Amino acid sequence: MRCNKKLRVTKRKIEAETELLLGCRVSKISYQHLLTTSISKHSYSKMASDSENTNTTMEEVLTAVKTLEAPELFKLLKAVASEAEKKSKQTKATAKASAKKAGSMPKGAVPPQLKKPRAWVEFTLQHALENGWESFTVLQKKKDKDTNTVTEEQIEMPPATLHEGAHIYTDSISEKTPSGRQIIHKEAMSLSKQRKESNHATYAEFEAQYVEEPSDDDKSESGSTASKRIVVKKTAAEKEAEAAAKKAEKEAEKEKKKAEKEAEREAKKAEKEAEKAAAKAAKEADKKPAVKAPVPAAAVKKATTAAKPAPAKPAEKAEAPAATPAKKKPAPAKVEEIPNDGMVHPCTINKKKYLRNADGETWTVGADGGVGEWAGLYDAATNKLDTSAPEPVFDDEE
Repeated sequence: MRCNKKLRVTKRKIEAETELLLGCRVSKISYQHLLTTSISKHSYSKMASDSENTNTTMEEVLTAVKTLEAPELFKLLKAVASEAEKKSKQTKATAKASAKKAGSMPKGAVPPQLKKPRAWVEFTLQHALENGWESFTVLQKKKDKDTNTVTEEQIEMPPATLHEGAHIYTDSISEKTPSGRQIIHKEAMSLSKQRKESNHATYAEFEAQYVEEPSDDDKSESGSTASKRIVVKKTAAEKEAEAAAKKAEKEAEKEKKKAEKEAEREAKKAEKEAEKAAAKAAKEADKKPAVKAPVPAAAVKKATTAAKPAPAKPAEKAEAPAATPAKKKPAPAKVEEIPNDGMVHPCTINKKKYLRNADGETWTVGADGGVGEWAGLYDAATNKLDTSAPEPVFDDEE
């Protein structure tokens, strides 16, 4: 009884303040603000101070709400809903800002598992340019999607020879490269792999001077599929001749397509000329007056007495087919940016981890975290790997 008496007094105070504000033509927002603040001042604060636990406070609040009239309840409901929506948006914004993408690294940062393999390739390249190199093998793989057959080409690169104070490939002097051709970074990757597998003396020298930073090994799992394997051994000269033959074949195909287009264009032109000539002849024929044959008088008299035929009704227009709505094209996938520094960087394609450079050339991740097998050429438009694309040729830097 005592609590209900206090609530009635609180209600009268709220109504008095509301009438005063309505008399001054306050806005709807001010009225709601007054309603909520007045209830909080006269009722909720008193209940909170007298309550002993949370359940008792909520019961008193609910009791106070039940004493309000319908208009006051609706206004209070709008104010509470608005405040709840604001709190919800703030919570979502905070959760979104605090969320962090799993497995991502800062742009330009080198993963720990790639630091040593990358340093070994750089060491091999520098050592080869300064001291020369032995003959080594470059592997290139090509997969046939129809037969599921993998063709592996083993290209034998010639050893180095000293020319004008620089180490170049043997027999690499030509009109295109008058000073000869030196080893490049892509080829140094194959040379470093061969030297490491054969326990070359340079690898021991590299490990003696390399200081590895402490880090946890993060080995990625790569799926394997059973495929047939064909090994083809070639020399660098044979590979160059094959590349020249392919280039000539492409040029011939290009010229053939060009000739076909030209012939098609000439055929269309001749067809248009023939149509114009036929239209002109028909127009000339229409200009000549037609010779009318004499009609007997009896036939004229009979024609005048004949009943006139009923006019033909115009054909109903066919309803145009309903236009089908155009299908929306799917949004392109987000493509990871790869720095154009001539190096390979980790990336994720279809939930699998690879190593890719800025040209889209992609390799799998080896067991030691370095460059593994050739995976294919990445197509940013479709976010897919072209596994039929051959591994890049290292005999010339294009």
